[in-house]
Amino acid sequence: MTVPIRILQIGDTHWAREPIAPGIDSLARFDSLCDWIASIEEPIDFIMHTGDWVHRGQLADDSGHSTRCAWKRICHLGIPILTAVGNHDHRHALRECLTESLPKDWKLHALDSDLERLAYWFTLANESFLVLDARASQQIDPRGEICPRQLAALEKLLADTSRTWTVFMHYPPINLDCDWIDRTMLIENGEHLHALLASHANRIRGVFFGHIHRPVCCMKQSVLYASTGSAAMHFPNLPGDAQALMQSDPIAFANYISISQHGALVKTQWTMLSK
Repeated sequence: MTVPIRILQIGDTHWAREPIAPGIDSLARFDSLCDWIASIEEPIDFIMHTGDWVHRGQLADDSGHSTRCAWKRICHLGIPILTAVGNHDHRHALRECLTESLPKDWKLHALDSDLERLAYWFTLANESFLVLDARASQQIDPRGEICPRQLAALEKLLADTSRTWTVFMHYPPINLDCDWIDRTMLIENGEHLHALLASHANRIRGVFFGHIHRPVCCMKQSVLYASTGSAAMHFPNLPGDAQALMQSDPIAFANYISISQHGALVKTQWTMLSK
C-alpha cells in the first residue's frame, strides 16, 4: 500500500508587529500556531501556506522584512514550506524565502505567466502539485485574476493524462453562497478556471485555497474545493452576510490533507490560541 502524502495547509496569518485590530495580536497568534504545529506527532511532508503571510506586505513601502521574519519563525519547525501569494503579501520576498529554504532535492518548475507572478508546479512521489498566482492589480483587490498566459500553461499541463494534480491558490475561484464573499473576494475569471479543471476532474485531487478566513468544503462538477481558516481573525460566511466583519475569537485553523491514489482526504484541525 502506497503511503499518502501528508500536507498541512495554513493561511491568512497576517503577521504584524502591532495589533491589526483590537484584541488581535497576529504576531503572538502566529507564534502559538507554530508551537501547535511543532506539537503534532503525525507525519507532515510539507506545509502549504495559501497566502497572506503578513498584513501589509503588498504596500509599496514594505521592505519584505515582516515576510522574512514570519518565514524564519516557521522554518524552525524543520518541515519543508511552500506558498501561494495572497493579496497582502510581498511577492518578491516570498519568492526569495521559498527559493532559499527549499530542500535541495526538490525541484520547482515555473508556470508560464505574466511577469512577477509566483506560479509553479512540482512532483512528490507519484503526485503532482500546482500553485497558481491570481494576485492581480490593486484596482480589483481583494478580487483576483488568473492571467491568460497562466491559464494557457495550465491547459497544457492538464493535457498530460499521466499526471494527477493537487492545486493550491489564495483566492476562491467559485461562488461560495455568501453575499460579501461572492461580490468581493473571488477570482474574476474563476469560472473559466473551474471549467478547465472540471474538464479533467478525474485527475484533480482537490483545489485548496484561503482568503475567506473560514474553513469551507464543497464539490462542483466532481472537483473538490476546500479552504482553510485563518490563524489571525475570522470573517462571517453565511448566505446573508453582507460585509467582512473581523471576528477576534482566538482559534487557529489548519487542514491536514492526505493525498493518495484514492484521492484527497481533508481533516480540518483547530487549536485555541494564547492571545
